[in-house]
Amino acid sequence: MSLRPATTVVLLRPSPEGFEVFLVQRNRAVGFMPNAWVFPGGRVDEQDSQVPADRVSGGDRVVVRWGIPEEEARAFLIAAVRETFEESGLWLGGRPPASDARAKLLAGGGFSETIAEATIDLDRLWPWAWWVTPEVEPRRFDTRFLVAIAPEGEAVHDEGETVASRWIRPEEAVALAESSELPMAPPTWWTLRELAACGTLEEVFAESERRPQRPIQPVVKTDEAGWCLILPGHPEHPEPAFPGLPGLVRFAQGRWWAEDGRSVPTL
Repeated sequence: MSLRPATTVVLLRPSPEGFEVFLVQRNRAVGFMPNAWVFPGGRVDEQDSQVPADRVSGGDRVVVRWGIPEEEARAFLIAAVRETFEESGLWLGGRPPASDARAKLLAGGGFSETIAEATIDLDRLWPWAWWVTPEVEPRRFDTRFLVAIAPEGEAVHDEGETVASRWIRPEEAVALAESSELPMAPPTWWTLRELAACGTLEEVFAESERRPQRPIQPVVKTDEAGWCLILPGHPEHPEPAFPGLPGLVRFAQGRWWAEDGRSVPTL
């Protein structure tokens, strides 16, 4: 099955103990990752390429880092703004849309028409990671992870595709995921671990500038211990190691583990 382009946005805000990230919980009824806690995001739609150019600024930093055609990159970035607005109510832009724009968009309104005279500032988005769904999955996504400082305002889930939301420190989210209290997919879990290692917002954006922008596509494997994901750098994966990424993660005891190659999960 062909890959569907998608984006996900890690919204960040300062806190007395460093910084927090915004997570939403997906509805149990949705077809992809039901009940999981995720960052706001979703598929790139045709409408994301139809926003007039005079209402969009910036984006060169990400375009250069990704190394893909500018038109394609900007569609990813505009989708990131749209999905963030739909799933959090926060506008990554310059001039915000009308107060009823989110409701109209969630009701099926066209994006360009719904946001009216609002402007989009793509320089608010910084590249983080690039995850590709394993080949064995029936629905596959080419997902660009981005980080951004959240604008002022209250972030609230959409009560449709998402049913709950929270601001949380990355290290707390990791602890809850690793105690099986917050179900999440490996890319979300691992991104939170990476962010927890940063400590400050300044370190997050410095790390963004250093990180290689190449795809991470896990390979699903089953063995006597259950099932796991083989990642770049593992002897059974065709791609070279990705800095900081384990060669294998395993699902066991209701959670994900990063393994060092032995049969016993270790962290």
